[in-house]
Amino acid sequence: MPRVLHFTDAHLRCNQPGSASDSLRLSRQMPDMLGRLASRIAKLQPDVVVMTGDFLDVPDDVLDGVPADGRSLEVWRAEIEADFRIYHDWFESLSIPYLGVPGNHDDVEAFRRVFDDPPLVNDIAGMRFFSFWDSLGPDRQPRRTGDQRDLYDAALTADEHATPQIHLQHYMIDPPIHAKGWNYEYKGAAEMKQSMETSGRVRAVLSGHHHPGSLATGAGGLIHSLPPAFCEAPHPFRVYDIGEVGVISVRDFNLQD
Repeated sequence: MPRVLHFTDAHLRCNQPGSASDSLRLSRQMPDMLGRLASRIAKLQPDVVVMTGDFLDVPDDVLDGVPADGRSLEVWRAEIEADFRIYHDWFESLSIPYLGVPGNHDDVEAFRRVFDDPPLVNDIAGMRFFSFWDSLGPDRQPRRTGDQRDLYDAALTADEHATPQIHLQHYMIDPPIHAKGWNYEYKGAAEMKQSMETSGRVRAVLSGHHHPGSLATGAGGLIHSLPPAFCEAPHPFRVYDIGEVGVISVRDFNLQD
């Protein structure tokens, strides 16, 4: 029975200048919060730690390739890689398996370089973890297309993947949420939810993106879980104990407990 510790949406800035535009996102406190989280991990003893995106708070103009502060893109990229390196070294210091997927505030290519283009399928503690690197469409609604959709379809139908699964992604499938003029769930989310339930393979879908967080349970006990954003006080995270037939427990923690 694996124990999974899950946090998301840290929006860290350390080597990058400034902080997140939203004052609730305590970007510059995140290196210290990771140190405190490591102490909690040592006590909770999970089999794997997962982070579901927005590791960093890279400004939108930098992601678009046109920094507005007059500094070169090369300088920003070096700082972004240094901030990802904070996570890389932190994960390695835990001495347990870890998995992560980039979010819409992360530089995906820098993530690939620092984490050495990590595999999208990993077997850990009796579960098969699928990591999906999806993106937002022009309307800011997430989509699963191309190679990511092919991987998803294979996870649910291919004989080689007929095993209990946990899916990791930055964006959410259930419940559907429309806020600030955006659809936070995937385009086609209802069909995705139904196909996972029908497959009988998926035990949990762990995601991020919507900072208030959510927890929904579908047919067969399939959970869709999104902890509140780690970057915001009280810096929450979630722990799951998962059995072969389903999730046994979901517990919420925060660093101010």
